[in-house]
Amino acid sequence: MTACLPYVTPQEENFCHEGFQIVGVRKSGKTTTVERLIGKLKQKGYSVGTVKCINCPVFSLDGNSKSNTARHAAAGADVVAAFGRKETDFIFPGGQDMDRTLSIMYFCNPDFCIVEGGYEFNLPRIVCLRSESELSDRLTKKTFAVSGVLADTVLSVGELPALSALTDDGLDKLVSMAEKKVPELILPVGRLPRPESCRNFCHGCAKHAAECPEEK
Repeated sequence: MTACLPYVTPQEENFCHEGFQIVGVRKSGKTTTVERLIGKLKQKGYSVGTVKCINCPVFSLDGNSKSNTARHAAAGADVVAAFGRKETDFIFPGGQDMDRTLSIMYFCNPDFCIVEGGYEFNLPRIVCLRSESELSDRLTKKTFAVSGVLADTVLSVGELPALSALTDDGLDKLVSMAEKKVPELILPVGRLPRPESCRNFCHGCAKHAAECPEEK
């Protein structure tokens, strides 16, 4: 029997209206840009969902194997909900694909869904940069702006506008472009080959080095 996880077809009504992604190297300003976009979109009355792509091969939100929820998962539960006073977390044991993850968003029906990371997904994107040399491996036909650290010092990179989410004007323009250029999210999401320079992507997790299979 397959896991009872929802999947929404491209024809499903009331799905996420618009979906786009923020990509870039570490410390390029991705998360800050996402935070600022969320705040501005909410200010304008939109509902927002987000997906954070985490590339650490040993990451687990419920890393304590002795917790009750971890024991539920280990026993074979297909989905586990941690129902708490402050928040409710849903845990789906085993890796999920992006289409499945985005289809789960259906139940909250956000106006916008922002994916942080995920070079292999062919979504409209904003690329956060520290230097212009980082763009070529991350540029796709659906890239509509650059942002992040570099956008604090330049106005454009090639034909793309460089818009800093840290300034009111830059943030307003990023949101306006998202409103105008991001189409309705349709599943399945197209796939792209991961850029060669982005394949060795597990960095900065020294505390997990001993258990990480890629470090052995």
